[in-house]
Amino acid sequence: MQFASAMTDLSDPVQATKSVAEQVAGQLKDSPADAAFWFASPLYKADWGAHVRHIRQALGSPLLIGCTGGGIIGPDRELEGAPAMSLVAAHLPRVKLHPFSIKPDDLEQTEAGFWIEKLGVADTEQPIGILLPEPFSCDVMTLIPLLTRLYPKLPLIGGLASGANQRGGNRIFLNDEVMEEGAVGMLMTGDIALQTVVAQGCRPIGRTFIITKAEGNTLLELAGVPAMEALQQLFHTLPPQDQKLAQHALLIGIVMDERKAKFDRGDFLIRNLAGMDPESGALVVGDQIQVGQTVQFQVRDAESSREDLKTVLKEGGASPKTAAGGLLFSCLGRGQDLYGEPNHDIKIIQAAIGGKPVGGFFCNGEIGPVSGRNFVHGFTSSLGLFKPRTT
Repeated sequence: MQFASAMTDLSDPVQATKSVAEQVAGQLKDSPADAAFWFASPLYKADWGAHVRHIRQALGSPLLIGCTGGGIIGPDRELEGAPAMSLVAAHLPRVKLHPFSIKPDDLEQTEAGFWIEKLGVADTEQPIGILLPEPFSCDVMTLIPLLTRLYPKLPLIGGLASGANQRGGNRIFLNDEVMEEGAVGMLMTGDIALQTVVAQGCRPIGRTFIITKAEGNTLLELAGVPAMEALQQLFHTLPPQDQKLAQHALLIGIVMDERKAKFDRGDFLIRNLAGMDPESGALVVGDQIQVGQTVQFQVRDAESSREDLKTVLKEGGASPKTAAGGLLFSCLGRGQDLYGEPNHDIKIIQAAIGGKPVGGFFCNGEIGPVSGRNFVHGFTSSLGLFKPRTT
């Protein structure tokens, strides 16, 4: 197994495409590329079809998936708000690749047989997966649970295409095909393993609460107290720095494994607080919630995010020995806006994995597992590291 990656900030899309293709081909040398992952800024006024054809021809016609991204990540750089391209390619002996595309209407299908035929992988196999949806046309809250039902042990990484603020502005790529809607992806079976590292960038504050009353995504009571009142009581117990953060960077974490005796960073699915109703004392959460779940409020800042990324990389065992190469899907809300410096996450990741080939983009939502279940996240970096299963 061999990976290669390259990035360019050349402003001319033809020259940029030629540059990344030549760099990656040179790294692979005599090892043919079986899979390629291409991410490009929509700021390029490009003939997208011509560019994907050029890349595939230069690399010996590998299976290719990719998309546009509002920021692009290369092996050692992150470029936001500027024309850039990133390309990752891999020679994958003893691995079977199963690329797929999903149209919005496909999600009306519920029969397992339809999906097994479309995806090309039997439900008895144990694939790993990469998924790149177009956010304005693909219902990922339906698609991701559907994939998990088909393949209960599926580790899934990816990100929602970005760079456009309305339907029709993003592009997703599958081989020579360029699409404006739906999703593309790839399942892999055989001698390949995927290690996932999901850094949600938050830290818990205060105490945990049990949800005692809720409807849909509306949180009504925590431990028998109206939700806003419980939050206000908690706020007054926090140190001044956390009070300041809670005023503009407050989120909520939903415990993923209730069997644990105690909960800490990484034990939560982080969700936004989308609103509040002073009259009823309710809080609106950016996901469905249920009575009996344990939750804890969370804050996010640059330091919390930095610590979280380093912690999950260490706890996940990320090292040069665990990675032949990787794909990184990071939130548009991270990067320089959060840290005040360039290349933050990729520098920390490369320090952990020893400079292995990595590429990716800044997403409209990041896909990755928490406690063994796949979710769409926000403000997250979702990293997938590939290696042979037999090592």
